[in-house]
Amino acid sequence: MALPIYVLDTLFYSSLLFLIIAGLNLIYGILRVVNLAHASLFTFGAYATAWITTSLIVPRLGENLLALMVLPLVLGVILVILVSLALVTPLLRYSQGRGDAFQLIVTFGLLIIFEDLFKLAWGPYPVSAYNLFFQMGFVDIAGLRYPVYKFYVILLTAILALALWYVTYRSAFGLVLRASSMDPHMITALGLNTSRFLIIVIVLASALAGLGGSLYIPVASVQLGLSTEFLVIAFVGMVIGGLGSFVGAVAGSLIVSGLRTLTLIVFPELELVVLYLVAVIVLLWRPEGIGGGRGW
Repeated sequence: MALPIYVLDTLFYSSLLFLIIAGLNLIYGILRVVNLAHASLFTFGAYATAWITTSLIVPRLGENLLALMVLPLVLGVILVILVSLALVTPLLRYSQGRGDAFQLIVTFGLLIIFEDLFKLAWGPYPVSAYNLFFQMGFVDIAGLRYPVYKFYVILLTAILALALWYVTYRSAFGLVLRASSMDPHMITALGLNTSRFLIIVIVLASALAGLGGSLYIPVASVQLGLSTEFLVIAFVGMVIGGLGSFVGAVAGSLIVSGLRTLTLIVFPELELVVLYLVAVIVLLWRPEGIGGGRGW
């Protein structure tokens, strides 16, 4: 594989991972809850976007490029937010402060429930929607054809990451966000409506995961078990980058994506082994992770 292709594939996969890890870190940083069901929202976003594309958009509007770029993405994220408000938000708020074991049991149970719902709604077979991927075409890079869609995902995620950074470090909401991750009791004592604030945080994290799934489906199929696959890789990135850290989300997604892409080229069988080894090395060198200890 040519170096430019390797770099672009790394950036593409790290873009998807960042959306999952940022949401995980956001929830852990504010609620102190490790949400094992978070990747299920990524999978639901992929399923929902595939269904919207193939059943609603294409039959009515055809393969219009603008419609395929905007409508499935927006509608898919809205569906994820609604499901999050109905299922995820109440359980996460109820789990807050009840101990790690309770939180892990509740969120793992939610993960299993999601898998059964996916099977009930879409069956056990892979679901795909490649319409946008092929509509955007290809460009020649280093003598190889490379999909324009991956450039689109990289650019869109970079803009979102910058927007998230700005909101986190340059806005009043971000000030409250960072303060809550450091001293939530003081925030409550100052009179902030923490209930509404926690709902906003969970919905934002869920929307990021759902957006990741919506961006994933045009390049690959979604099937049962995808939640667990991305959950494992995202947690490795979260541990490497540091729990509850925005900087850690960026660093963890880039490191994991680069290692995964390289390993799949050289020795695919060692993909997870290499990731775990690097995670162990980072934890021995810096137990709080690369970006840990700084709060969100």
